Amino acid sequence: MSERPRDRVDIEGVADPAASEPPSKPKPVADEPRRFISVHHTCCNTYGRMYPDAGRTKFVGRCPKCGARVEATIGPGGTNRRLFDTQ
Repeated sequence: MSERPRDRVDIEGVADPAASEPPSKPKPVADEPRRFISVHHTCCNTYGRMYPDAGRTKFVGRCPKCGARVEATIGPGGTNRRLFDTQ
């Protein structure tokens, strides 16, 4: 259906949707790898990963076999090690 000139009213401050550009695509999230540390769970002789909690104050995880909870505090004077053993 064609638009007739008398059916069109220009209102200041309101954009014509037909004349505007299509919405831009959202920016992609940065491809930052998820940080983790590897853990050898001596209780069941298994390996797993621990990820930072929401506040980034500690790494938390569980043994994949028995579910034992493990935590490691994040703080100044840390270490560069990436593999740890549980007690």
